[in-house]
Amino acid sequence: MSVTHCCHGHTHRVSENSIPDNLFRQANPVFGEGLALPLLALLGSTVTCNRCEGDILKGFMSSSTANQPIGARILVALKDQVDRSHWSPWFENIAFIESSTGILVEVPSTLHSSFLQQRYMSIFEDVISDVFEDDNDREITFRVTTPVQVETTTTSHHGEMLSLHQNLTFDNFITGPSNQLAHAAAQAVANNPGGAYNPFFLHGSVGLGKTHLLQAVAHQLRANGVADVTTISCASFTNEFISDLSSGKIDQFRSRYRKAGALLIDDIQFLSDKERTQEEFFNTFNEIYNQERQIFLTSDAPPSEISGLSERLVSRFRLGLVVQLDPPDLETRMAIIRRKSIQRGIKLPLEVVEVMAQRIRDNIRELEGAVLRIESMSRHENLEINTENVSHTLDELMGKISSRIDLRKIEVLICEEFMVSSLDLHSPRRTRSIVLPRQVCMYLGRRHTNCSLGEIGQHFGGRDHSTVLHSIEKIRQTLPVDPNLQRSIDMVEERLRHI
Repeated sequence: MSVTHCCHGHTHRVSENSIPDNLFRQANPVFGEGLALPLLALLGSTVTCNRCEGDILKGFMSSSTANQPIGARILVALKDQVDRSHWSPWFENIAFIESSTGILVEVPSTLHSSFLQQRYMSIFEDVISDVFEDDNDREITFRVTTPVQVETTTTSHHGEMLSLHQNLTFDNFITGPSNQLAHAAAQAVANNPGGAYNPFFLHGSVGLGKTHLLQAVAHQLRANGVADVTTISCASFTNEFISDLSSGKIDQFRSRYRKAGALLIDDIQFLSDKERTQEEFFNTFNEIYNQERQIFLTSDAPPSEISGLSERLVSRFRLGLVVQLDPPDLETRMAIIRRKSIQRGIKLPLEVVEVMAQRIRDNIRELEGAVLRIESMSRHENLEINTENVSHTLDELMGKISSRIDLRKIEVLICEEFMVSSLDLHSPRRTRSIVLPRQVCMYLGRRHTNCSLGEIGQHFGGRDHSTVLHSIEKIRQTLPVDPNLQRSIDMVEERLRHI
């Protein structure tokens, strides 16, 4: 037994097995008393208080956290803002990490990512601003960490592990009319690298399987004995280039990438407006291509529609095969839900599968997250898996869809706001005064109705689903830089709320 003094000058006796409360707090920033203290008791240790009253965790939550890591301070601040029932299932296994571009939120599943972005994004922004004590806008990004499914493949020169996920293989990719060509082309690339389609450029909206096919090709290339298969995100490629350029190690960078047996880069649109990085990638591309080694690129848009990309890179990307991934049809979505539910060990009735597939149309990741949420509903809330409970759970996860809003009502409001006629919106005319309100109709139709992309396209002049998808993405990209358009859409959505 020894003697110590607290910050207020009081004397406390400390046993040899005791743990100072400041170390306890650093190691357990989000534990609650109900878990942390009994755990220490099992280990034969106690927590000594450096403050008066001895209430370790409650005192920690109310005291200054200026000396704590940023991530711990954010979690502490969040605990006062979060519904108590949500803390244990949604917040105990997440981490906030400060990065060069903002804040990275590490979460254990896509379900966590979807739920937290849907319910708590605005609170995250406010809390992070308060913690940093400034008004700077920091980018908040989410990353799913699944260490049990990760297979190490390559070590970068910074010691960071570039990894492939064991479940992202061809065997686990469910095909349908929307992705059959992409799947077949990817298999051809994997079995005949540098010879079948080189480069292979795959584009489509988020959550449709671009990264899955890229990693499936990487797995297959490695299994076929291709050496130095390099799989990396374009953001990482760019960051490494900038780092090596500033530290005088550019020769090492060039050697590392130009000797790759195959180069697979995800989200190549990140090259937009980065002239020096584009110059370096152009030369890297030429080196690998001229050696007849495989190049596989993914993007959220086709080469010609990536703004800020040099013409010579666009022409290089078109040298091989350019394929678009479209949203899966109903049958494919149902097959994905069945496969994911079997993998999770839960049995979903056919009518429940159909309800889920009808509700989630354009994002496979959201399908996976929904399956996880239904599993949680069944196993942890002891609710029966039926259409009523599943519909209610999906409403909680994704927000309710108003049955009072339809495409026709959206169209009427858009005609009034943009001063166009319904006939114009359905016509083949492509002047900007007509195209913009038509695109806004499609954007709002996807947000506020249960219509598929194909149904929206048919309503507006028989356009196909790829045109609708392009229109939606165009509006999403324009809104942050066009306050007038944002104002118009806000006004229309406000009127829709009162329908």
